[in-house]
Amino acid sequence: MDINDWSQRHKQSSAALDADQIEHRAMLDGLSNIEVGIQDERTTGLVDDELVDKGNSWSERQILLENLTGSISEELERRAQLMNGAYPFSLKSGLVKYKRSKTGVYEFCLAAARNPKGIVVGTLRASSVFEFIARDILTLHFGNGTCGFRAGAPIYKFEKRGNGTKSTFETLNQKCGEFRWNPAPGFPIEPSHKDLKDAGLDVVVWKPWPDRRQASFFALGQCACGKNDITVSKGRELSLKRLENWLRPISHATPLRCFLVAHHIPNSIALYELSGEAGIVFDRARIGLIAELSAKYYQSPEKIDFHKMAMVYANQPVV
Repeated sequence: MDINDWSQRHKQSSAALDADQIEHRAMLDGLSNIEVGIQDERTTGLVDDELVDKGNSWSERQILLENLTGSISEELERRAQLMNGAYPFSLKSGLVKYKRSKTGVYEFCLAAARNPKGIVVGTLRASSVFEFIARDILTLHFGNGTCGFRAGAPIYKFEKRGNGTKSTFETLNQKCGEFRWNPAPGFPIEPSHKDLKDAGLDVVVWKPWPDRRQASFFALGQCACGKNDITVSKGRELSLKRLENWLRPISHATPLRCFLVAHHIPNSIALYELSGEAGIVFDRARIGLIAELSAKYYQSPEKIDFHKMAMVYANQPVV
């Protein structure tokens, strides 16, 4: 299927989810077969239903199965070509072999995409780990001197930003000098995170000026892990207008909006369309590439072991 054909985006998204299933199995077992990618379709009866509609001849069965596995193969090949040596899997003769990445970032994004609501007692939530990764990827991408801050919920004690939304943004203001907490008339002084959830802000990064004056470059990040989150409507959730009800001003210069997703976006035209609504888009390919290209000096400030966390959530039942 042509990745530049917008009409193919739904088929390619389905193939991408199947490819995730194959990568997931390869990550757990070291090796996987492309036919693993159509197990969900067999389980739900989709394959059998289509076979009945198309007839039960051997040749028709083969055509359907070849079309399904062919689409998955194309998606895996696309990923390998995009990421070059940074792709943590090798493909040969219908087999997918896992080769551990340097940082574990790709693997964790895969695990989070498969289990976006995962919670394991005694460790960080999958969605929270992805937000820490998103913050770090933005700081790496925008270069030396860039600072980062996670604004999402829940708040962990080690972040030292208080217990609520107000304290979070007051902490951010102390760090960057902008993002002044000043709710508009009629808005609560100390709202819950739920009150600001619709504003879609998960991470903030900025690059201070050498002269220490304000009006810095800021990038605001919205994070998405769910399989239904790669949509134009989801991309619109990060709203500067809604943030301005709480932060007056947000910053002196208009900040850049960024959208970071744990999934691959397999259709280029769909990627460009989403970029027009959500701002700069970072999907798993871009996130994994940036992490691997910076592997020599990239280490999680929170000392998160992404390889370990990826395996923790990859081994958990999907919730």
